[in-house]
Amino acid sequence: MSNADFTREPLQIVEIVQPLCSRTFGVGACEAVGIPCYNTDKTCKFITALDLSEQVTLRFVAPGSNALEYSGPITGALLDETDVDLLDETDSPLLGEGFTVAPTSEAFNPALAIPALLAVDTAPTVLNVAGGDDNMSPLGIRAVTNVAIKDFPFNDVGLDPYLADRSYDPITQGSFWTKWLARNPFHTGYILNIYDGYFGQSLDEMIKREYSIEKIDASRSQVRIVAKDILRKVTDTEVTAPRLSPGSLAANITNVATSLSVAGAVVADYPASGRIRINNEIIAYTGRSLSGSNVLFTGLTRGVLNTTAAAHNQFDRVQEVLSYEAQPFSDIIYDLLVNYGGIPAVYITKTDWDDEFNTYRLIYNFTSHIADPVPVQQLVGELAQQGLSYIWWDERVQKIRLRAERPVPAPVLITQEADIIADSFVIEEVPKDRASQVYVYYGLRNPTLNPRDKFSYSLAEVRIDAEAERQYGEAKPKEIFCRWINSNVIASSLSNAWLLKFRDVRKHIQFRLTAKDIESIWTGDVANVSHFLYVNPDGSIRVANWLITSAETVTQGGEYQFMAEDNESGGVFWVWVADDETAPTTEVGAWVDASGTDGAGNTLPFRWL
Repeated sequence: MSNADFTREPLQIVEIVQPLCSRTFGVGACEAVGIPCYNTDKTCKFITALDLSEQVTLRFVAPGSNALEYSGPITGALLDETDVDLLDETDSPLLGEGFTVAPTSEAFNPALAIPALLAVDTAPTVLNVAGGDDNMSPLGIRAVTNVAIKDFPFNDVGLDPYLADRSYDPITQGSFWTKWLARNPFHTGYILNIYDGYFGQSLDEMIKREYSIEKIDASRSQVRIVAKDILRKVTDTEVTAPRLSPGSLAANITNVATSLSVAGAVVADYPASGRIRINNEIIAYTGRSLSGSNVLFTGLTRGVLNTTAAAHNQFDRVQEVLSYEAQPFSDIIYDLLVNYGGIPAVYITKTDWDDEFNTYRLIYNFTSHIADPVPVQQLVGELAQQGLSYIWWDERVQKIRLRAERPVPAPVLITQEADIIADSFVIEEVPKDRASQVYVYYGLRNPTLNPRDKFSYSLAEVRIDAEAERQYGEAKPKEIFCRWINSNVIASSLSNAWLLKFRDVRKHIQFRLTAKDIESIWTGDVANVSHFLYVNPDGSIRVANWLITSAETVTQGGEYQFMAEDNESGGVFWVWVADDETAPTTEVGAWVDASGTDGAGNTLPFRWL
């Protein structure tokens, strides 16, 4: 059968990327002896030589998917040209009978996968734009997949590099998943990829969605794998910034001491210079070194950052203070996700983040001092909200994206007549998010105060829409606590933008599209939507602007479900400046003068505020 005969027949592939040790048992740096390991972390017998820099890729398809090309037994795990080749003593690849190595750029041969995939269920990423939904994580809802794969007897070909040295018959001892789980118990965080495509396509041509394995549950006949997008590293854990410091005072100190000694810690637990917190005092220091079994801090400046110098007692906790001073909010988010959240930098295209900041948020340089461990997701959520931006996992490109709330030029047009599947369009009102009064508290008095208490702040920006309260017959206040903001210009922009976005009852829509219409629209995109259910007062169809907050596959290669929220005020944050006034900022697009142009002389097609 030729490729052309089945190019439109859907094909789904689940791929697990398993880390593998590059060493050879008992050779070179590996000085292990005895019964060989399985080249995995758990089974390593000489841990100082463990090097998990290689990987093996396991691919699974539904039973029958590979019948077109292969009808032999399940005899081996499968490798592509980018993976490590597990070799036997004759230097031939350890592949089962009937298998060959194939690159991902060539048409995928389903015979190169294990026919054991039973089911794949997915739920999409859901954006929490502007942090407006208090019932949702600040970073939204994680994309999640549940995968069921059947268990089966397995001869260990391809997964056991020392198969010839074993004294047992692997086909009769254990099963594929019982052995794999015993050898890989640290599978949380392993990469799981789902490819959606068609027979005859290469893997590179298919839609690829990447997840991080959270857990694997096993039963008699199958395993069920739960995996989420990479942001689970911060949303589903309690990872904090700064990290909890282990040290405590080795002895009492007075309120004028210029050095102090910390027990229960090592030098690496604290930066070479910086700030520490003891009780309600922040202390700056210029050096720290090992002194006997303690860490000695020298060059102390007492009572910094508006705190008061005080005497402290032995065993009082000594906590590192994490400081960001006049840094782009996007750089702070990057630091928190990568250096504290443990997200690999490869998942962020930092140059794109820099472009977004430099083009739309150039004055949003934030200063804050975090004097106690705070969950990373909370800090990132605050930064996104106060930076008038949002963050999400884009499964199409396997990247974490950051975008300022802003107009999107030439959004795609989706119409009832040409695109939207009949009877799939629904409008939902979300009154709980409405706000007629916005209180922005900013200028945190000092880092030891509770950032969720309005009295911890020295300043407040208040916006009240009396007309909205008349129209709706009630007031709806919203308080925003801003540990990152110290500027009246930014506080004013935030309160104004929030009121614009939430003064009316928010509207969400749902609709479905077919596969032909999804190339230019997915989560995070903006679209103009035309449908007879959404009209102007005179009954004419209103072409409205919507932000796609989630997108998911309903039937592979068939229908796709979208959710979106009203984006009519998205990005309308400009401030009108009279001809005789000085522009408040040189940020391009931050203001509009009387002639309707911005700081760079560009004419802006947006209304004045």
